[in-house]
Amino acid sequence: MKKILATALVFSSLSTMAMADMAFQCSDRNTSLLFTLYEDNSGMRGGHMYINNIQVARLDTYRVNDISVRGNVVGNGAEVEFVFNSSRQAVYIEIGNTSELVCNAQVTDN
Repeated sequence: MKKILATALVFSSLSTMAMADMAFQCSDRNTSLLFTLYEDNSGMRGGHMYINNIQVARLDTYRVNDISVRGNVVGNGAEVEFVFNSSRQAVYIEIGNTSELVCNAQVTDN
């Protein structure tokens, strides 16, 4: 049963990344953090945030330039913004004028 569940989780994670236009994945020994971002002809059109392959938030996103996308959690009243930088392969969190590294990420850009 554990093997079937593990296979389903891996497949779920891979299929989520395959559908996204861009994905930032961070992992340590205990936790996996995945951000999927979607684009169309008019630009960024949102994204999702997953912790351990469970969707925990929907993101409102916009492209800043060729290497950076910014996004915030839909429905969150706090003035917190994620910064996804494909050149540095990192995810930052920005609160006001302060920026902190969340994680170094493996970046997939389809």
